[in-house]
Order: sequence, then structure tokens, then C-alpha cells
Amino acid sequence: MSEGGVKTSLVQQVYTVIMESLDSGALQGGSRIVASELASRLGVSRAPVREALAVLAGQGLVELLADRGARLRPMSRRDLAGVYEISGPVAAVGVRAAAARIGEGNNAARVEAAMDRIRVARQFAAGVEFYLVLNDFHYLINEIAEKPSVDMVLRAINIEYWNRLLAQAIDLKVHADRYVRNYARLTDAVLAGDGRAAEAVMLSHVEWCASLLSSEG
Repeated sequence: MSEGGVKTSLVQQVYTVIMESLDSGALQGGSRIVASELASRLGVSRAPVREALAVLAGQGLVELLADRGARLRPMSRRDLAGVYEISGPVAAVGVRAAAARIGEGNNAARVEAAMDRIRVARQFAAGVEFYLVLNDFHYLINEIAEKPSVDMVLRAINIEYWNRLLAQAIDLKVHADRYVRNYARLTDAVLAGDGRAAEAVMLSHVEWCASLLSSEG
């Protein structure tokens, strides 16, 4: 593997450890990240871990500290709503393009199956697991749409980290059913090949989600 490949792999490992620590409750937004602890967990020296943290800082996931440590970038409810303002129109590009290609191959069946997984997740998945299933829906939509640039933008804003903070900020016991209804409407529009309607549903859903973050304390 090239040196660049090794660095990329290590960045991914550090990212994975951070996400796992969030899921376990060991970290939360604003938590300090100790490079020596990460290095020990990964079985590497501190220097490459610091390099990996520097890459993640460039992506906006962490903030580097003067003593060579780092902390997870905290996000307020306003920040979370702001991510919706960015991600919503980007995701709308994918659903509009997917609707135009829905008649090709087994695309319709794949979208229906993805929607079924959302319904199952509503019953059995809690918190971030539900949001990750929604992510998978969009990754499939973008694959069908042949819009890898949409995935690239969503990953650039660290969508998985954002999802974990959303799970803390939005009460899914109250609002998960509305999520499912919105995605069912989105699915219906895509399956009908109506790109404009799919785009409108996506943007309406985003507006609703942002309003939740503004209204819930």
C-alpha cells in the first residue's frame, strides 16, 4: 500500500474509533480527544494519529488544541439546522436525478426495498441507527442517480457525526412516524418518475426538520 493509502486508512480508523466512542457514550460533542489513547487503541505511535486528527480538523470534525490534543467540534441546535440548509438542496439533486432513471433495470425494486428498511428501522432501530438507515436510502438514491458528487458533499460535512447529534437533539419517539411518512412520499414521487415532486418533498422535509431543531428545547 502506498504511503497515501496508509494515511487514508489510518484517518478512517481514527474516524471509526471516534464514531464508536460517540455511540458508547464515551465521547460527545465538545469532548476532548487524547491522541495517546487513540494511538494505544490502534496500536500505532502518536505521530500518525496526530496527522489523522489534523486531516479530520481540516474536514471540520475536530478542533486541534494548542497542547497537540483535539476535541470534537461541538454543534448547537442552530448549527444542526444549518447543516440541513446545506444538505437538503444537495440531497434534492440526487432524488430528482434518481426519478429520471427509476425505470432502468431493477432501480424501482431497490428503492422500494430501501423504503421497507426505513419502515423496519422505525420499529426496531433507536436513535442514530434510524438516521443511518436514512443515510443508506440516500446513498442508494445517489447511486441510481449516478451522482457521486452528492455523496461526496454529504460525507464532507461528516454526515454520520451530524446524525449522532441529531439523535440527541430530536425526539424520535415523537417524530419518527413523520420521518417515515415524509420518506414514503419521497419514495412515491421517485417511483412515479416525478423529479420535481421528489425535489419538493425533499426540501419540505428538510424545512420541517430544521423547524424541529428551532422549536424543541
